[in-house]
Amino acid sequence: MAREKKDHITPVFGPGSYRIVFFLFLVALAAFVAGLFVHVTRDASKYAAIAREISETGDFINLKINGEPYIQKPPLLFWLSALSFSLFGISDFAFKLPVLLFSFAGIFFTYKLGKLIYGRDTGFIAAVLLGSSQIYFIYNMDIHTDTLLQTFVTFSLWQLYGFLRTGRNRHILLGFAGIGMAMLTKGPVGVVVPACAVAGYLVFTGQIRKMTDIRWYAGIALAIVMILPALAGLYNQFGWEGIRFYFWDNNFGRISGNMVSRNTNFLFYVCNLFYLFIPWVMLLFVSVVLQFRQLFQRRMKPRDWYVFSGIWFLFVLLSASHGKLPNYLFMVIPLFALLIARYVRIALARRDGRLYRTFQGIQNAVAALTGVVVLLLVFWLYPVREIWKMALLASMIFVAVWPFLKTTRKPGRLLIPSLSMVITLNFFINQHVAPQIFSDQAPVKAAAIFNREAMPGEVLGNYNYPSHELFFYSKVPAIQIFNDVELLERMKKPGNWILTNGETVDRNPGLPYPGMEIIPLKHVWINKLSFKYLNPGTRESALDTLYLLRSGHP
Repeated sequence: MAREKKDHITPVFGPGSYRIVFFLFLVALAAFVAGLFVHVTRDASKYAAIAREISETGDFINLKINGEPYIQKPPLLFWLSALSFSLFGISDFAFKLPVLLFSFAGIFFTYKLGKLIYGRDTGFIAAVLLGSSQIYFIYNMDIHTDTLLQTFVTFSLWQLYGFLRTGRNRHILLGFAGIGMAMLTKGPVGVVVPACAVAGYLVFTGQIRKMTDIRWYAGIALAIVMILPALAGLYNQFGWEGIRFYFWDNNFGRISGNMVSRNTNFLFYVCNLFYLFIPWVMLLFVSVVLQFRQLFQRRMKPRDWYVFSGIWFLFVLLSASHGKLPNYLFMVIPLFALLIARYVRIALARRDGRLYRTFQGIQNAVAALTGVVVLLLVFWLYPVREIWKMALLASMIFVAVWPFLKTTRKPGRLLIPSLSMVITLNFFINQHVAPQIFSDQAPVKAAAIFNREAMPGEVLGNYNYPSHELFFYSKVPAIQIFNDVELLERMKKPGNWILTNGETVDRNPGLPYPGMEIIPLKHVWINKLSFKYLNPGTRESALDTLYLLRSGHP
């Protein structure tokens, strides 16, 4: 295959910008690291509890949560965190660290993919856009399997495009190894983006005969071998029903809406991009228009079909499905970053400057709006009082306006203001705001009280609270209570602590028993954050109350 021409505008940031860019890199790194220490909630708490159980039992094959067989997700995320627990102990930091390291690898793989397809500068810009996107900050603080999934999908895309260009065996082996890792992370959905990218590329470039190459099928066999540990655990605990769940129910059940809440809004993911892909979402919409214009004008090059097919087949499928969650979109975000980077590079290279001025105007407005959000956050919603934080805020604002005070290269004027503001926003979210919000969870407080006050041999239980923070933060394995009868029986015996909700306490008028203690704990539902809670004037009234029940002493 002929080598396609790739233009360069190197270096992306001029020599005068290096210190500024390095400073932004350090603050961004600090923002990511700060997110490692934020408490877990909801899905992340479940994954942390499973990883803890693996580390305590040593059973990496038969996944369990609270001693009960677990079927929902493959094991790779849990394996990595369990190994981290063995090195660093059980903590938020140890749970999240492996995912963050793989996310950094995902940024590098995006650079390599972009470099291979469009050239070094496009790859570099794509990596910058991806690593500074809101979704990257959010889902490295609040862990999902999709955080890990996108890294392996991007690695696979890079290697498989290398195979399409060179035909080298190592590329197809590594590409399918990436698919195998993606399937070990979230199941067969891990093959969708690479398969669509490759199939679309071969079909639209008239190379469909290459699908008969025996090496594709050897790669499929490699991926299947790699997922055997996941299949073994499912078969051991659920029989053939577990295998069926992995290959069918867990994927088509989500598409049909049977596995998650139903949502038929076709524009769900378009709407969610407005916050998931801050600060680059408006550039994305412009780039999509330009890509489809190129399509309708029949000016698509072979390399463009690879990116186009990798994005849009899955995006339409997700949009048409009845089960939607924002994190499902994560695996195509690197390709979105690459799409924007392609047109940013074109804008920077064109002599007339019209596209660049459009992009510049958009990003100036986005940077200004993001700056307003930062100021509202640190001066009103969650006031900052530490001098060093105020100094950092002032420095980041200076960095944002610096390109307009000094003659800099066009890439710096376009990217640095938005980079500075989104990094500032996420630094204060991860270091200042999120720790306060997530610490308002009653299970975190309940586990802290139990860990501090419980005597050896006492038991902590969970009843009618639908998440798993208690199972992760308790110093001893917590237990699940299943009905009122079991709750009341345990409350009659000494040495029992149980976290439950107000409805449970209200419908059992016999409580408290003699010597029993009922400890009210204020609670925020992270998935239902409202402006009433964020507003400091009404925050206290927005909190719910859970109750930690402590049975009488012997």
